[in-house]
Amino acid sequence: MLKLTPQDITLTAIAENKQEAIALIAERMVGDGLVEPAYQQGMLDREQQTSTYLGNGIAIPHGTIETRDLVRQTGLRVVRFPNGVKWGEDGQVVYTAVGIAAKSDEHLTILRQLTHVIADEALSRRLHTTESADEVRRILSGEALAGSFVFTANQVRLKSGADSYTELTALAGAVLWNAKALTQQELASVYARNPFYLGEGVWVLSVSSQAENGAAAVVQPEQTISLYGESLNTLIAISTHDNQHLPLLEKLTELKLDGGLKKLAACKRSVDVIRLLISQSLAGQQVVCPLPIAHGLHARPAAALARIAKQYDAEIWIENLDSDSPAVSARSVTKLISLGAQLGHRLQITVDDAKADSILEVIAKAIAGGLGDPVVRISSEPHQPAKTETVVETVKPGDQVYGLTGAPGVAIAPAYVVSEPDYQFEHHAVSPEAELVRFHKALSAVSVDLKNKLDKTANTELAQIISMHLELLLDPEMKQETEKFIAQGDSAEWGWKQSFEALASLQEQSQEVLLAERAIDIRDVGNRVLGKLTGQESAGSIEADHVLVCQEIAPSEISELDASVKAVVTAAGGVTSHAAILARSLGIPLLVGCGAKVLTITDGTDVIVDCEAKVLTVAPNADTVAAAKATMAREQKLNEEAYKTRFEPAVTTDGHHVEVMANLTAAKGVEKAVELGCEGVGLFRSEFIYMDHPQEPTIEQQQAEYARVLDGLGEGKPLIVRTLDIGGDKPLPYMPMDEEENPFLGLRGIRLSLRYPRTLIHQLHALLRAAAGRPLRIMFPMVTDIQEWRDIKALFDQVVADYPDAQVELGIMIEVPSAAMMADIFAREVDFFSVGTNDLTQYALAIDRGHPELSRQADSIHPAVLRLIDTTVRAAQQHGIWVGVCGELASDPLGAAILTGLGVRELSMSTRAMARVKAHIRGFSLTQTKELAQRALAAENSAAVRALSVNREADHV
Repeated sequence: MLKLTPQDITLTAIAENKQEAIALIAERMVGDGLVEPAYQQGMLDREQQTSTYLGNGIAIPHGTIETRDLVRQTGLRVVRFPNGVKWGEDGQVVYTAVGIAAKSDEHLTILRQLTHVIADEALSRRLHTTESADEVRRILSGEALAGSFVFTANQVRLKSGADSYTELTALAGAVLWNAKALTQQELASVYARNPFYLGEGVWVLSVSSQAENGAAAVVQPEQTISLYGESLNTLIAISTHDNQHLPLLEKLTELKLDGGLKKLAACKRSVDVIRLLISQSLAGQQVVCPLPIAHGLHARPAAALARIAKQYDAEIWIENLDSDSPAVSARSVTKLISLGAQLGHRLQITVDDAKADSILEVIAKAIAGGLGDPVVRISSEPHQPAKTETVVETVKPGDQVYGLTGAPGVAIAPAYVVSEPDYQFEHHAVSPEAELVRFHKALSAVSVDLKNKLDKTANTELAQIISMHLELLLDPEMKQETEKFIAQGDSAEWGWKQSFEALASLQEQSQEVLLAERAIDIRDVGNRVLGKLTGQESAGSIEADHVLVCQEIAPSEISELDASVKAVVTAAGGVTSHAAILARSLGIPLLVGCGAKVLTITDGTDVIVDCEAKVLTVAPNADTVAAAKATMAREQKLNEEAYKTRFEPAVTTDGHHVEVMANLTAAKGVEKAVELGCEGVGLFRSEFIYMDHPQEPTIEQQQAEYARVLDGLGEGKPLIVRTLDIGGDKPLPYMPMDEEENPFLGLRGIRLSLRYPRTLIHQLHALLRAAAGRPLRIMFPMVTDIQEWRDIKALFDQVVADYPDAQVELGIMIEVPSAAMMADIFAREVDFFSVGTNDLTQYALAIDRGHPELSRQADSIHPAVLRLIDTTVRAAQQHGIWVGVCGELASDPLGAAILTGLGVRELSMSTRAMARVKAHIRGFSLTQTKELAQRALAAENSAAVRALSVNREADHV
């Protein structure tokens, strides 16, 4: 490793101009055997290409790439010019020049340190004026800090465990010695010196030293101890050989006079001590907010917070009070992620602006609302991440490898292992200016690609992830770090990779599982830019059907998979990753967290991926393969046949029609829904319109979305819009909710809308304006009490008075058992019911759908859930209204048949399921479905109902 020594440094030299200075530096390099004499011309040629001036009086003269072969040995020679040398045409003057002879990368450490020296005027001034060559070496090597007085959080020991003064002085001495502020011989003087009492339990001792640095150490005993009849809760030990400790003593005196010394004992973090003693407190108004996000401040909520901050010109800082990390800019996604904030951590927001009060209110509400993530109750118990073991053995034929279900599905095909991308590029570049142009061009190109993709996608999950990736791409921190590398002669590729890998590595170290999983998003964005820079944007795809096996898959890779990929298996990754979210929405089977052994599978080996059973079978025997292929072939044939008849209605063999509708989360998905055979939209999740806006969308913005859906459906296809449904699992940053012990049993759905009636009124106006006299159905979520309905109806009547041509049906969602049991009361006053089986199942069975162990039991086909639906349908029929179902049960072929038999008239589901459900219903008579439904109601449990699908033909159902 390259080491700079005092002998490599010339403290005093004189040159009339830049050419003379370079000649002098080159002469030293030649004399020391670093370069050939002709290297000097290369250094002059480099100055013609681009100036090597860095800033704050520092330059880094070096040769061109063409003269690298003239370098005998990598090295640096530092020459100081006390009188300065004019280096450019715009007033640039160099006082310290670092000549570089580079044939490898060993000099990069010092060059990186130079970027910090340039940014610190005090340190630069010391570099140019110190009379010690060793101090120049220490500054350039990163061993000295500004002012040559070392005082950082590393020199603070709170509640150290020491229980005597002797132990405290021993600890303080060790801290000072580690900071190179005491010599070995001077350690004894720490014990010998008598401290003086400053007050409020604070004692100070000072030691004169000949060591390299001055420094301070702050140590505290475990409990307050007594010294000379006074209390001791904090000892400050100072080592110095000049007057550089005086600002610290002045600050201590100021604290004593202001009665602020007691604050030292109250400090809970090392960074708070530093801030108190060296006056680094952030200016502005502040508020502290606990973070109510289960998986911490990961990329998506960080991006949401950064978007809010960018709406203001004010300086906004966020600090994690439960860590020793310093405050960061709220505008930077990467810096926000680096806080490592987890559930329950306290975030301190500081705003320095005349409008600080209103800005703080907006940000505090956004954090309290979860920044678009589910809000959870903050527990006093620390989160313990699950431990995983890495399996590294080689797989053998017949092995079964278990993982986690990232996305459901079954596939059988040959496996192909894809390696991590290997981008080829040079570490160094000829022209920093040209590299900056290339870098900015690549960023712009990726930004355009992402924005185009965002505009084209109808997939809500993909849209949210692309938006977050755009925030990462445009983040100033990674961009600025890369530009620093480029300025010192590195290539754009090399600088960019260093920047995004540093952030990704930091993310991976998080103890919070979801935060660690988000490192793949950073690398996804980083690799997109690398692909643009290197021209290695995509590898050739495998045309034959296959199972893709890789270390980890990025969201962009999932979204771009072609039809030949039947499933994806990864060694790493998790079920909450963005790739898993996308795979579920796109219908791609994904098995994650299988361990490194899957990477040893030989390409072309047949595998069976069963995400339902969470298992990968490697090289199964012929009989197993044949059986699996036969089953999949039958399923594929049924899907293909169903697709051909997707536009035919779902009419039973005896003429009973059931409407099959689409669930939509965005207006842009309506065209695809119509193409796949929907007979209307049975659930439009309006909350996603709100989620796409950092502030409440205007009436006009909402109206445009609803009108697009109605226009896309065309005449004769109904639209059912669910009013804003947020709460426990879908909070909004601008609709704050108090912390609740169980958000799913608290303020959500229509309960929240009644708290914010203005928002509901605006939504109703937007819907009625968009309908413009066309038929429209509106349903209200989470209604549990008849008075809630009447309050809603009163608001609607107030709005609809402005629209005399309105053709509107009003309904409520049956999502809680109380609504189902009181359906006969509601049926007298509403036009229809829509059963949300996902929530109804959760509430009826008392099982959280996201519970890692119990979620499998949350089966909507359970007889208890079916009986609640039956009660609802019977009440509706008595009062002449209809019932629809919009949960996952509607897309289950067996569930669809049972619901038809119960008397449900409308089924709403994901667009992918519609054709198959239609075809399934067309294979029954209404009589058969009724008989099937009665046997399902009489079953003992979900398994018994599921078994009916096996016996229905034999029973002539």
